[in-house]
Amino acid sequence: MDHINVIMKKIVNYILISCLLLTFHFLVPGYVKAELLERIVAIVDDEVILNSEFTKALKMAREFDSGIKEMDVLDEMINRLLILNKAKKFRITSSTNRTGTVKDEQTIIKEYIDIRLKGFIHVPYEDIEYYYYQNEDSYFGKDLFDVRDEIEEYLIERELSIKLLEYIEELRRNSFIRVQLNGDS
Repeated sequence: MDHINVIMKKIVNYILISCLLLTFHFLVPGYVKAELLERIVAIVDDEVILNSEFTKALKMAREFDSGIKEMDVLDEMINRLLILNKAKKFRITSSTNRTGTVKDEQTIIKEYIDIRLKGFIHVPYEDIEYYYYQNEDSYFGKDLFDVRDEIEEYLIERELSIKLLEYIEELRRNSFIRVQLNGDS
């Protein structure tokens, strides 16, 4: 009887060891085939910027400026996403515009900036006049009244760029932004 118990214990041990070896065989990471489908480059509030989007934007940016840095492109993408999210909250969406064409992201952002920032910029006539007299030689003898609108538009755009940088800084301060980009080329 003892002899049968010893044989049974050996058989049970053999089966247990075989099961454990098979289990470990399938759990070994070398046999697991995983494929990275997509990677997150940045998180902005509850939105993500994927590696494929970033790579596409970087490629387009480098067509215009081959020396542009990855972080500059990513910062621009983050800024656009922040403004676009604010525009959506402001109810400026991708519906059709007055001409009946569908608005793209660039149009939505421009409309939002025009309403939110540009609409509040006022250039006094004295500033236009001062700028004209400071740069009179570049207008080739044109009268102030002939170039008044051009100067006013220039001064508005200059002020808008300052206001936009301040606004983006404020948006960044009040947002959760996590960058997961490795290196800079």
